This record gives sequence, C-alpha cells and structure tokens, in this order.
Amino acid sequence: MMSSGGWKSVVVIVGWCLLFAHGIAIPSVNYELILPMGTFPYCHACSLQELHDGTIVVVFHAGSSEDAEDVAIYTSRRDPSSGVWSDVEEAVKIPGVCNMNPSLFLNDDGTLFLDFHYGSDSLINPNPNKCDPATWSGAYVSSVDGGITWSNITYLADGFLAGIKNKCITLSNNKVLCPSSTESGEIDNLIGVWQSHMETTDQQWVNWQRSNDIAMFSENDHYCRGVIQPTLFELDTPGQMLALMRSSCNYLAQSSSSDYGITWPRYASPTNLSNPGAGIDGVRMYGSGSDLGFLLMMNNSTYRRCPLTLAHSGDWGATWEHVVDIETDCVGTYEYPAIVQSVTEPRTAHVCYSYNFRERTMAYARMQW
Repeated sequence: MMSSGGWKSVVVIVGWCLLFAHGIAIPSVNYELILPMGTFPYCHACSLQELHDGTIVVVFHAGSSEDAEDVAIYTSRRDPSSGVWSDVEEAVKIPGVCNMNPSLFLNDDGTLFLDFHYGSDSLINPNPNKCDPATWSGAYVSSVDGGITWSNITYLADGFLAGIKNKCITLSNNKVLCPSSTESGEIDNLIGVWQSHMETTDQQWVNWQRSNDIAMFSENDHYCRGVIQPTLFELDTPGQMLALMRSSCNYLAQSSSSDYGITWPRYASPTNLSNPGAGIDGVRMYGSGSDLGFLLMMNNSTYRRCPLTLAHSGDWGATWEHVVDIETDCVGTYEYPAIVQSVTEPRTAHVCYSYNFRERTMAYARMQW
C-alpha cells in the first residue's frame, strides 16, 4: 500500500551490478494519487512533464479494459501553489479505435506535444473491439497553454509512431530523439516479434527520420520475443546514445548509437538488470543535478511488477546500483513508470506510475535530493 511518508528500508537485491564508488543518497519522497481509486475500470501508461511555472501535466490512457476501443488519452494538471490535481479530462480520442501509450515532450519554445498511437481489430477483422498491435499508427496533438487545450490531431506518415510510452529527449545538437517500438513484426517466420527503433525530429515535430529496427530473439538458447519501449540517454560525448529496453526474457536489454540515434546495432544485448516484462523509464539529470547521473525507474523482479525501484548509474550507464524501492507492498502492482527532471528544481525528479492496489489508479511521487 502507498506509504504515507518516510522511506522504507533499502534492500540491495542480489543480481544487481553494484557501483558503490558513485552511489547517491536516498532521496526524500512525497506520494500522491493523481485521481481517486476506481475512476476508470482500467487506466495505465502515464507520461508527465513539468512546465516552466511548476505545473505538472500528466497524461495516461484509460477505458473499460486494456484492449477496448473506448480507450482514450486523459490528462490532469497539478497546481504548483495548491498541490491539487485537476479533474481528469479527455485530451484526445480517435473514435472507433484504441488510443494508447501517450508520451509528453516540452519543446524549446514551451509547446507541449502529446504523442500516442491508435488502432483496432475493427480495421482488419470482422470481430472488432480489440486493440491489435498490427494496426498501430502514430499521431500527436500539441498545446500552447500547458495542456489546458489541445490542437487538432496530426497523423504521422506510415511507419512513424513518435514516442511510445517513454519521453522523447532533446539532444546536444537540438534535434529530438523519440523512443519507439512495434509488436507485430514478422521475421524469419516468427510472427509477433517485438522490435524497437528510434525516430528523429525537430523541435516543431515537422521533419521525421526513422532508424533501423533493434531486435533480440534468443539469449543462451532461450527464445526472446524481442525488445520494446526504449528509454534514452545521451552520454558525455555528443551523439553517443544509450537505450535500455523492456524485453520478454526477464531482464532489460541495451543498445548504443554513436550518431545521435540514427543507426543502431541490429541486435540488442542483455544486461544484468531484472525485468518482469514491464515498462521502464530513465532520465539523465542536468545542471545542478548532474552529479545524480542517470536515474532509472523499473520493477526489480523477474516475475511480478513489484517492487517499484529507483536505480542509479554514475558511469554513463556502464553499471547500475539499487537506490531504493519506492513501492514494496506486493499485494499490489506498481508499473509503467515515467520519470523527468524538474524544470524548476534541478535536484528533483517527478515520477508517475500505474498504481494497482485492489483498484486501479495513477500515482505520483516527488523525489528530492
């Protein structure tokens, strides 16, 4: 159950590659529910962004069930003065199809972009009402008033999906790199293969370039369906990129690029970080928070989406250490986290995640060093 305050004990989990020399302190944490329990029968896959005035915008998808065509993208805003979350409102919905896995990005002129993908069996199957990854297409809306109102939908060209769940990041060359993936590939007679790829665009979401696909089929003769939902880090050398990805093989996978994410090795490599086949997200901390290095939110387990763990790397992702489990009551599950650095307080990180304790809702945690 959600902690009302204070931190639980830090337990170092066997199997981590620990980096003691660059360890960071355990942050102070405040927890909140973004919306009341049971607001939706199903809600999942949040993304969040702090605005320059301290307002936090959260988006997520919700509906009657995970694969129902009534699933839409919803939003709530946290007032920086009162600390109160606004009533949930629908941000975008394409009728007759599922709208899923939103991703927020704040560009350099303050425009907020909301990427999402959509699709449904009704497009390819006479028995509709299910979301089929084979039908996914990409789209986005934008807001110039901090997520109060949203533009008309812009539909991306075939083959482009923009950010899938995790946030796009601004690179040192001011280009934007979006983490993306597909779940319906067919390679070497394998159907339903998971593959990741990246998409490069500009600050105005106009020109798009797609990378090659990244796959993982087997490790030590163990079949792997693949890798999806990357989270991205730019290293100290401009253009050097690290991607960590969810896999179907009970661990996180990784890949690297030396050209700002335009090209990647065809196959990802395993890490020693556990994963139960669940979403992750990470962030590189900048400015006065740069000594905090890379932060990673994940489920440190091979079989369940609990605990929800904060990990840290102080050597550009070469090794990772366990910092703290922020949710530990495994009667519930705490999954699909998103993490961003605060715009107004560089030594603060904002986290949202799906909170499933008897009923489903979305939760928020503020971590401060």
